[in-house]
Amino acid sequence: MFWDSVVGGLKVLTFWETYVAGLEYLLLFMGPMVLIGLAMEKSGEKGAAVGCLGMLVMPMLQVAAIAVFVLTLAPIIFCLSEDAAWSFPWKVITVAPGLFLKLVGILVVSAIALAFVPFLGRLQSLRTLVLGGVALVFVLGILKEVNPELVSGKLDAIPGFWFAVGLLVIGAIMAWVGIMVAALLATAVEVATEGLGQLLMFPVAAIFGFIPVFMYGSWLGSQLRHGF
Repeated sequence: MFWDSVVGGLKVLTFWETYVAGLEYLLLFMGPMVLIGLAMEKSGEKGAAVGCLGMLVMPMLQVAAIAVFVLTLAPIIFCLSEDAAWSFPWKVITVAPGLFLKLVGILVVSAIALAFVPFLGRLQSLRTLVLGGVALVFVLGILKEVNPELVSGKLDAIPGFWFAVGLLVIGAIMAWVGIMVAALLATAVEVATEGLGQLLMFPVAAIFGFIPVFMYGSWLGSQLRHGF
């Protein structure tokens, strides 16, 4: 089961939709931060206040971007489809904004709680796994309401201890590999097209950081009735 989840999680990297969604994640997260930085430069004495506002808004922007990213790729992560659900997160936001805000609120609280955990709270792989995992369980809740027969039995959302440790270890290794791959790819592209290499590096590195989430989602997907 563990290695099946690892293979299933790594398979998500073979879809082009994953990298487009990664770019979307970065735009949603980093785009507002760039605007806040520009506002700080132009605000003069008010720059400190704008900076404080940015610090408060940044966690919400990050978790909202994670939510959109996971909701978009959920069909691929669960192995229910080979196509991303590009409109799904935006339908949730527009049709049920309270539900989406509830998810963002849960993710913000989870991120704050993780920050107070000694040592483990500093592990980016754990943070990404927890926040992405919560978003995946949220998606499963929606799918189960739409189609109660989707879950073949009792849904187990919490993996065993060693399973979770394995996800974190492999996730941390793959995140490091992702940084190396992104750097090499950026260097190669930079030679051909100046400026494009650095732009390409960020989404690739970000995607590899989500590998623990992909593996966990593959494990969740194994509990679903496929082909519904």
